[in-house]
Amino acid sequence: MFKNLFPGLSAQSKLIKDIRNDNYKNWESHFDNYNKTATRKADPVKLRSLGLEIYESILKEVLQDYSITDGEKEVLTKIKDYFQLSDTAINSIKSKYAKGALTNLSKQKLADNQLTEEEIREIGLLAKELNISEEEVKRINQRNASDLYENAVKQIVSDKMVTVEEQQTLKLLAQQLGINLREAPIDKKLREEYYFLTLLNALNQGYLPELKPPSIVTEKDEMAYWEISSNLVAARTGYVSKGSPVRIKVEKGVSYKLGSSRSTPIREEVSSNHPGIFVVTNKRVVFAASQQSFSIPFTQLHSFDTFADGIGLQKNDTELLLQFYDKQMSEVVFKVLTNAINVNT
Repeated sequence: MFKNLFPGLSAQSKLIKDIRNDNYKNWESHFDNYNKTATRKADPVKLRSLGLEIYESILKEVLQDYSITDGEKEVLTKIKDYFQLSDTAINSIKSKYAKGALTNLSKQKLADNQLTEEEIREIGLLAKELNISEEEVKRINQRNASDLYENAVKQIVSDKMVTVEEQQTLKLLAQQLGINLREAPIDKKLREEYYFLTLLNALNQGYLPELKPPSIVTEKDEMAYWEISSNLVAARTGYVSKGSPVRIKVEKGVSYKLGSSRSTPIREEVSSNHPGIFVVTNKRVVFAASQQSFSIPFTQLHSFDTFADGIGLQKNDTELLLQFYDKQMSEVVFKVLTNAINVNT
């Protein structure tokens, strides 16, 4: 009974359903067929909500290849005009997909780790169609470039080693991507790990840094290589160290090979705790503290050993145990001291 009262409404509902079931592809044909048989033609203006559905569906399909051709522009314009869709409504639909499409296009063009002038122009054309500003385009390109760079850094440090060749590769990548190595917006911990492993590699090759100015007063012709905040936690007299794969016997005239750090921490009942600065120079090791300090020339340093969180130094029958606040630096200090002895004794 009610269907007879609203025959136009029932027919239009079927029209809308048929267009949706057809995934909006042949919407114009559906309207033409309907208007040929219906007693009252469908008014597109009154069906704007359907027009917005059609526009959004076609736009999503068009953006699958991250570009909008002239032919595709004509199709979208026809939908807009047919349903008399407002610019505000159209822009609202575009905003749903604009950044995603542009980001994916930027990633696609950056697959070879660089953007050519033509590729930049192509990205800019899509951005213009989707109402994305030039500033936002630059941010998207820079973010994608930074992500590529960060992934490359992650891959390089994954084996806990950074070779000279890998450093050069990363430098070239940064140049191609237009990234400043020191200012690249990558994860802070990842950046620190990369530079830490870079330093270890250099130390493995015999590199010695130069510290200017050091925290201690140096002697004539004395150069400081490294210093680190530490605690003197034990001074054990009568201690005789047993053999260890990482212990280095210091004997004048002997060349020393680099060892590796222990994975175990220093375990001592701390009866005294003296915070200070541990310094390695070209002549000696120095611990400077307000209450207890020491200086050991290389010629009097019988051996030294490294732990996961510090270092042990043996002079005569006394072993001095130093813990570092920055435990990661234990291996660095060990290698700096090894290189200093190799070069200067």
